[in-house]
Amino acid sequence: MFYKYSYRYFAPLAIATLLEVITSSIFLADTRAQTFEPPTSNPAPTTTIGGGRRGSDGQCLKDRDLQPRNIKIKQALGQQLIPLLPPNKFGLTISANPTFFAYIPKTSAIAVEFTLENQQGKGITRKRVQLTNTPSIVNIQFDTEPLEVGKDYKWLISVICETGDPEDAFSEGIIRRIKPEPNLLKKLEKASEIEKVFIYAKFGIWHEAISKLANLRLSQPDSSDLKISWLTLLKSSSLETLANTPLKN
Repeated sequence: MFYKYSYRYFAPLAIATLLEVITSSIFLADTRAQTFEPPTSNPAPTTTIGGGRRGSDGQCLKDRDLQPRNIKIKQALGQQLIPLLPPNKFGLTISANPTFFAYIPKTSAIAVEFTLENQQGKGITRKRVQLTNTPSIVNIQFDTEPLEVGKDYKWLISVICETGDPEDAFSEGIIRRIKPEPNLLKKLEKASEIEKVFIYAKFGIWHEAISKLANLRLSQPDSSDLKISWLTLLKSSSLETLANTPLKN
């Protein structure tokens, strides 16, 4: 009799536990395989905001002079300054002070400069990051200039060579701060750190998705799951060739 009632009691509990484990496993696998989904409710601007300077590679003049023409052509992609953004060079954030990521190619430059411009093309702040080993992926935050909700900003990256002045070689992207949806905030409340990456990517919030995942990778550099997640996120934005580039804290 005891076993009969025990079965009636424990069987549903066991089934519920099994379903929870299966659901969690599916969600974790989906998290590792999640790709970035471009936002539909906040599309990229149809025209670029102020600026207009010429873009080029990430090399200092002496680097270019030393390279034969055929090598320059062959290595063109690997020598580009690349803002880590979706293909349309536009990313959303919900933060007043988001993190910006950029790929820096092999270069003799001593630093890279990040510049933030408003919608009128006026530079409002800039920050430099010293370079040691390249190629690498570097990141910065503009702590003194919080972004305003609903406004677009252009951010630019340029290398600083031995002369101490920025080269005219630069790349750029556009960022827009938005007010987070209540549904997004609700999902984030009880989510783990890796689940937050999944959620941000699902909602099209690029800067939080890549920043959260980069921090996880830096804290757990040997995690194969995080390496897969990093590759998947970058691949969904046509940046997979940069997946093995060292991340700088």
